[in-house]
This record gives sequence, structure tokens and C-alpha cells, in this order.
Amino acid sequence: MTDHTARAYRALRAAGLLAAACAACAGCSLLQSRAAGPAPARHPAPAHATAPASPPAAASPGLAAILPFSPSRLQAAAALAARFAGAYGTWSWRQPPAAWLAGLRPMASSGLYAALARAADIPGVLAQRDDARQAAAGTATAVQIRDLTTGSVTFTVAVRQVITSTSGRSRAVSSFAVTLTPQAAGWAVYDIEPASAGNT
Repeated sequence: MTDHTARAYRALRAAGLLAAACAACAGCSLLQSRAAGPAPARHPAPAHATAPASPPAAASPGLAAILPFSPSRLQAAAALAARFAGAYGTWSWRQPPAAWLAGLRPMASSGLYAALARAADIPGVLAQRDDARQAAAGTATAVQIRDLTTGSVTFTVAVRQVITSTSGRSRAVSSFAVTLTPQAAGWAVYDIEPASAGNT
């Protein structure tokens, strides 16, 4: 990570940007505008002054200028991370794995989709869901940027599930690290895993 990118990453984390679901980025106004104080008052130079005053120091670039992606593009990435994680956490014993995968496919990279397809047919998991008639409805919120480079961005995403089964209803909250890579027309989800496992 370059020094500029590292500074931007630390600043984004400190500011808690992209803390709302679907990238309702509360701190993005900090990225879109430069801090501007009132213009200094101009006074006529005294008659005895002969040397011109030193020119004012150049204004430092705004935070957005040193980010690898624009604030609006990071908002779009956060929105996709939340949508993907919400769909990832939504499933039903009545739904075949192919239907669950179909909802994820437009958002996932080809490599991630292949890995999900291999994991979707685990017999033990499917049998447990069938026996208990389990279903989960997931909603997700992008909490913060966990890593930011010129080639990817990783968000920590909170997924809240309402799980129903023959034994009743329960709630669960999980934290995931969702990594996205830039594409010509937007983003693709490259990886999802428990936040405690890091991001690869």
C-alpha cells in the first residue's frame, strides 16, 4: 500500500465512513469537500516595506484526491457488499441450492461463484435444513472499510438473520469481510468470509 493510500485508509477508518446500509456514507461529505477557512483579510503594505510578502503555501489536496477510488465509487462498492452479504445470508429449506446461487451470481466474480457452487451442495447442511424446515432472511450493513488498495476494497459487513424452523424463530448477527475488485462497469465480489478469519 502506498503512503498516500495508507493515510487515506487510516483516515477513512477513523472517520467511520460507509457506516450505513447500502452505503449511506455519513462521512463522505468529508471526502467531497476541502476544508476551507475564511479568506485572510488584506491590508495595504506599509510604505516602508520593500520585500514582497511570501506567497501563501499551496492548499493541501483534499482526502478524495489521494484515494484510489472516488467517494461515489466506494459508496457503490459498499452498497454491493451489503446486497451480496444479505443475499448470502438468505436461504430456505424449500429453495434448491441453484436458486440461492442464481441470486449471488450477478454480483460475484467467476472464481467466487465457482467456490460457492461447490459449497452449496453439502449434504449434511441441506439435510439439517430440511429436517428442521429452516429458513433465514438476511439483511446486511456495510460497517467500515477494512482494507483499501488500488486493486480492491474490503468491507466489514454485519449480517442480521431472522431464522425460522420447526422449533420457532430466532435471530443471529454475523460479521463478514467482503472483498470487491473493480470491474469496467462497477464492482464484483471477490471473497466473503467470517470477519474473524481476516481477508485474503
